[in-house]
Amino acid sequence: MVGVGALASGFINFLFLLAGVESLPRLLILQDPIGFALRPRVQPMAVVAMLVALVILVGLTWLFVRMIVRSALPGRAAAVFFGTWGAVILASWIAGVLRAPLVLMGLQIPAEQSEILMTQFSQISLAGATWGLMWGWLTAIVVALVHRAAAPAASEPAAVPPHAAYPPVQTYPPAPTSSPAPPTAG
Repeated sequence: MVGVGALASGFINFLFLLAGVESLPRLLILQDPIGFALRPRVQPMAVVAMLVALVILVGLTWLFVRMIVRSALPGRAAAVFFGTWGAVILASWIAGVLRAPLVLMGLQIPAEQSEILMTQFSQISLAGATWGLMWGWLTAIVVALVHRAAAPAASEPAAVPPHAAYPPVQTYPPAPTSSPAPPTAG
């Protein structure tokens, strides 16, 4: 679902570019986390960067969400929702960081212009994280709903009683109180 969303947002962003929509409203609404490169006369390095970002985005999201869902208690859809949303943000940021050097190689910016290189690197790497923040909640809702539906119903006997999910609270006996010794005269 994340891969399809990344491809769709990149394609829609490309269509907005062809329609002549200015970059500021286009980039505020719809970031491109993978750098959509399926267009005419594109450099091969841009296509490689897009495919690397797509594979990393989908793979890391799957891995992170699997760990979150397996560790969540049944019926804890809120934890799964926020964990999945964070996983999409983190995976898209990592994909952007790993995509940025490949894109910069394709742009062939001279090394003497380090300010331009750093600005481009930060823009490319943060585009994925921004997309995950803005659109990752859609994946999180789907995963949370599936997790909640997979939880055993209230009428079915649960394999683990609800009170056994957390360790019991240990109580200690009160400490003995002693009265202070009376003052001695002498």
